[in-house]
Amino acid sequence: MMYSSTPAIGAALLFSLASAVPNVRPRDTTDAALQPWVTVNDDGKPSTVTPVLSTVSGTPTVISGAPHDLTATVFTETSYGKVSTSTGTAPMATATGGEGAGSFQACHNKDGDGAPWCQPTAGSPLYPGVTYYFTWDPSYFTVPNTTILVQGNYVNETTGEVTDQAFESPKWSASWGFWSYKIEESLMKYQSAKNITLQLATLATGGNASQIISGPTVLITHYPGYQPDTGKTPDKTALAIALPTVLGFVALCLVGTCLWNRRARKIGLGNIMSRGRHGYGVGKSARSRMGLGKRNKANERIQLMERELEADGGDVYRDMPDRPRRDSDALGSLAGTPTEERRMDFHGPGSRDQRDRNLFRDELRRQDNERL
Repeated sequence: MMYSSTPAIGAALLFSLASAVPNVRPRDTTDAALQPWVTVNDDGKPSTVTPVLSTVSGTPTVISGAPHDLTATVFTETSYGKVSTSTGTAPMATATGGEGAGSFQACHNKDGDGAPWCQPTAGSPLYPGVTYYFTWDPSYFTVPNTTILVQGNYVNETTGEVTDQAFESPKWSASWGFWSYKIEESLMKYQSAKNITLQLATLATGGNASQIISGPTVLITHYPGYQPDTGKTPDKTALAIALPTVLGFVALCLVGTCLWNRRARKIGLGNIMSRGRHGYGVGKSARSRMGLGKRNKANERIQLMERELEADGGDVYRDMPDRPRRDSDALGSLAGTPTEERRMDFHGPGSRDQRDRNLFRDELRRQDNERL
């Protein structure tokens, strides 16, 4: 345990260490410089160190003194690029390494105000992201091997009653005199600041709380001059869920549109055959496609004969439609007027198309001339 060694033995050990590895720091001989302090290693285990006043070459020197941050009275802090200097007592000790590694002043407050608590003091601001040491006087607990719980509770600001629990430590040895805890921003519950009351709950043999020791009320808030991040950075978890969902929805829409268009433009094979049978003449006989039915068998035979004659270079007879007579129908009273026939014989023996003459057409032309 921490306080099992006697002061004499501790002093002897410190002197032997000083002779082997000097740890001499010039500082004023004050009560604060000689106060015991606690160092916490990387495994989270504490050790108490008691400074020793000595003289080296005629100069008063404190051996194994506490770190400067625990005893200094002038402090310089940098917060969000702003440097500030203050005087007074040292601020609440904070851990500087993993598993709560660091150092703090040993607590001696067995019978004073707020006993057995030392740190934090009432109204102390605690900032998110910082690991603080909650300290108490181990000698306050007279029962050996006392197990406690360090608890933080929200309280009703009007009635002062506890509303719900903010945090709680695991089962902890009261003889260690401290518990380190990192303040989370969630403790503020999306507000600018939140009050939390601390307490120690001793545990009986069965693990139930047998005694509640009230502690200070602290303020969970941001550093002075804190500016919230206005640039909204996307949440990686939300983005990993939302992005595939949106892309999947877009892909589903595209596939659905393509399938819909394909279905709307699809022409069934049955429709093609049906159109062929009824619209395009596919499957009809040559006679049906040419419009030659049973009633027109005579016409069909005549047309076939005419095609055969034309193929052989022969002439085909066709009835000429009736034309009005030139004299009586068109000329009226002038039909009987004697006229001199002056015609040019384009189909005479010397004409160019004599070879192409159609005897049947010449006969019809002759008969027309006779009528005149």
